[in-house]
Amino acid sequence: MSPPDTDFNPGDVLACTTQGTQASSDNGSNLAAGFRRLLRAINGKRTIADLYAFLPDLEAQKVGIWLDEARRMGLVKMDSPGAPAVPAPGAAFEYAGYIESDAEVAALAKDISKWVKAKPQASIRARSSDLNKTVGMATMQSGEALHTLTTSGVLTSNDGLRLIGDDAGEAMFPPIGDQPAEDASRPKVALLVEDELPDLGKLAGLLGAAGYEIRATATRQQFVDELNNPEPPDVLFLKLGSRTVDTFKTLDKIRQHPVLRQLAIVITGETPTREEIAKAILLGASGWVVKPYTSEKIAAALGGALTVIN
Repeated sequence: MSPPDTDFNPGDVLACTTQGTQASSDNGSNLAAGFRRLLRAINGKRTIADLYAFLPDLEAQKVGIWLDEARRMGLVKMDSPGAPAVPAPGAAFEYAGYIESDAEVAALAKDISKWVKAKPQASIRARSSDLNKTVGMATMQSGEALHTLTTSGVLTSNDGLRLIGDDAGEAMFPPIGDQPAEDASRPKVALLVEDELPDLGKLAGLLGAAGYEIRATATRQQFVDELNNPEPPDVLFLKLGSRTVDTFKTLDKIRQHPVLRQLAIVITGETPTREEIAKAILLGASGWVVKPYTSEKIAAALGGALTVIN
């Protein structure tokens, strides 16, 4: 489907405003179902040409009209993919510009839950593989993972919690170029995102006993600063349902980052639901560890989530 004449260029990239995100998930609005579907497809990454290709069953002329109308109504804004930031001196991680609003986060979680519960059309594709195949794997693994977490309290990438990019079994996030030699004199660093002080103290104590230097964050800005550190952490323990950052949004953002995507990310907290585990699989979590935290659980989580353990 070729784009009709509109006020946009084929290479333009759009992102939804707060109002646009809310309108996209409001089934009671006066917007046509196709219009709302178009808004949900706008994610700050797809070009105008990509949007037409992504929605082949929508009439091209209507898509063009809806795009122009969305800008007139203030539902979308111009964005630009740009070139990847040069990571100097740290990882150049930026969080605030990625999150539009809590409504956007809720819409993302709702969409992923739908993918888990129902097979979508085969024409819809995920970032790196057929979405039906991805969802089928996530659904199967989420059931196995829930059983593992219930019985042992730990699940890691060594147990199969990893999103596979193709039939050859290659990891979705391969190493980028030559990896620097590991400095044996530098202690490994664990970054903790945990809102409850007793749980934070417990995790910090167990990881400290395992030889890790501990960094903890109390605000989103501190979290961003830690990821921009010239020496990023070796592992991130990210609480499910954290008040500091959105768990799944953060996981997705890191896995798309050119430098930080290799960071081991262990989700912590109470035993999750099957849908929550499936989201983590789809977004690339390295594993889970659930309360109560013990030295055995932490050792197992580190052993499965990290490539090299000293």
